[in-house]
Order: sequence, then C-alpha cells, then structure tokens
Amino acid sequence: MEQLHPSTEHRPEPDDWPTPETAYSLAPSVIREIGWTAQTAADKPFGTALGREFWLRKAAVLDRIALDDERAGVPGGASEVATQAARRLMDLDDTTVICDPRHYVRQQYTHWATHQ
Repeated sequence: MEQLHPSTEHRPEPDDWPTPETAYSLAPSVIREIGWTAQTAADKPFGTALGREFWLRKAAVLDRIALDDERAGVPGGASEVATQAARRLMDLDDTTVICDPRHYVRQQYTHWATHQ
C-alpha cells in the first residue's frame, strides 16, 4: 500500500490537512470501528505485530471520539489518548513531519480510505 509519509523533514501548511469532516466522510461508524479494532487485536496470533492499517484505524477512531467530546465540551482524556495513538502511527511510519499528530492521522486516513 502506498503511504504518504515523507522521508525528510517537512512542515506542511495548514491547507495541506483535510478537515475532520473530509477525512472521515467515508469512515464506518465509530461503533463499527471500535468493533473492528477490538476483533483485529483479539484475532492477532501471539507474538505477531499489528499492521499499519490497525494503528491507522485505531488512531482515526480515537480522533473521532475526541472530536465528538471536544464539540460537546465533555471533559476527559479523549484528546490525550487520540494524540498518543496518532504519535504511535507517526512512529510506525517513521515520519519526520512536524505537525499536530491528529492532523497527520486525518491526512493518512483520507488517503487510505480513498485508495482501498
């Protein structure tokens, strides 16, 4: 699968990032994605690593949950958990993009969703 992550330091402009509405326009429901990530983790053979799709979809669903909480003004740690998951994806991609990690997830999810 083609990935967008650059191999050199890059500081994208704000216009380079899709809005959450654009990024997740093709996404299944949050409940369905939670189910997919839980099932994928449960079905993983012991000792094998979870792939990039798992980490991308997990980071994206956590971002969506955090966005809903932020819009509703609900206090809690959803934003922090979403950012941690996004950083995990960036580490996995070995990216040197300097940006908000959640913006990176939205960019990568948009690309993944439109090219599968």
